[in-house]
Amino acid sequence: MRSLRRLITVYCHNAQTTNPSYVLEYRTLLELTDITARHFRILLGAETLPTILLRSIDRQQLNGNDQQSQEQFYDLPNQAYSVYTGKILIDMHAGCASIEAMYTHPTTGEQKKIVYQHNLLPTETSLQGLLERLTVYGKSRNVQLLQLIDLNLLTAESAYDEKQKFETLKERLDECAAYRRSMTVYDLDSLIGINRSEGNASTGRTTNLSLINHNMYTHVKDKFQHTYVQTVSGSVNDKNVNSDEKWSVMVISEPFLLRQFYDDVKFTRSDHEIELEKNENRRATERVKCVQCTDYYIEKDNHMGICVHHDGFIYDNHSTNMKIYTPREAIAQLLKEDAQPIQQHTRYVQPPEDKERVERMKQRFKFICCNQTLVTGGMMGGCKRGTHSEPHVTFVEWEMACKNNKDYREKRISLLQSRTGFD
Repeated sequence: MRSLRRLITVYCHNAQTTNPSYVLEYRTLLELTDITARHFRILLGAETLPTILLRSIDRQQLNGNDQQSQEQFYDLPNQAYSVYTGKILIDMHAGCASIEAMYTHPTTGEQKKIVYQHNLLPTETSLQGLLERLTVYGKSRNVQLLQLIDLNLLTAESAYDEKQKFETLKERLDECAAYRRSMTVYDLDSLIGINRSEGNASTGRTTNLSLINHNMYTHVKDKFQHTYVQTVSGSVNDKNVNSDEKWSVMVISEPFLLRQFYDDVKFTRSDHEIELEKNENRRATERVKCVQCTDYYIEKDNHMGICVHHDGFIYDNHSTNMKIYTPREAIAQLLKEDAQPIQQHTRYVQPPEDKERVERMKQRFKFICCNQTLVTGGMMGGCKRGTHSEPHVTFVEWEMACKNNKDYREKRISLLQSRTGFD
């Protein structure tokens, strides 16, 4: 602080020698503060806090007085009937920040953990892009120290082996513990790292993911779980002057690392995330019947080429107008014809020519798409390969789509015209 005061004093003295009415501007103050911060290596990632604030000023000047453009960041005010837990998880992949809180029902007094979510801006695609938001979060909670722990910090401290990394981490966390209100930001991707290994399996190409720095992960996870916000009576409406707040912000980009961390710390999920998880579990376990091939499948295994089917309707090749059937209607007709001799209860023995005629009649149902004969038993197969039908598609909808296929209807008309010309 003495170095900054000395720099400001010297700058103002020199300015007033030429302009006695000179008044120090906020931008100039930030520029002088940036010089001091860089001299003493007081950095947030690769930048200083004054640089971040200067960037915010430039953006506001560029956008003018547009109210919408200036309200880009939410702060962290006290929420009704809620007390923050101090845990913030920023999912860079989904583009949202989840702030955990303990909600107390105003009538029943029942307590449960919930999350308040803030959507990230299109420019917030990296940790450096998030720094302005994080400073707004810290300022709104009146934190006394904002600490960023990432690969830049470890590199600046020449912490390359595991022992040096833990010493640097302990030093910074001890510094945060010395303040009543602090906010520690972790770049988990750069601190932990993900190991990827690819291989071939019977189901195709596989990718296995695993954590690299397990000890660092365990230590950071433990610190995050012990984060807390402790308010005292009368501190709700006075900007938490009398509260102890130890905030932890976890920034994660890798989906695998995010899922692992979510499960390990049991971080509260939003209703939307819970619904997505249920849908994902359903897709991984629930068996769905395909209306195209009538086989069962699991949604996550539904890929191109697995479904073999016919995409056209069936026509009666013996009828003069080539009557149209759906597969279910044609099979029902064949089964009915098979049952007729049994229902007659007769001892009449069919001659061979009648049996041959009946067998030929069974071959009259053809698929318009490939002219394949319909059979009532065994595997039908198909002439098309693709993915299974969507779970919500019904047999009626699929049959109507086959019936209304324009190309196949034109093919049927062409066949009818050729027969008429032949006759």
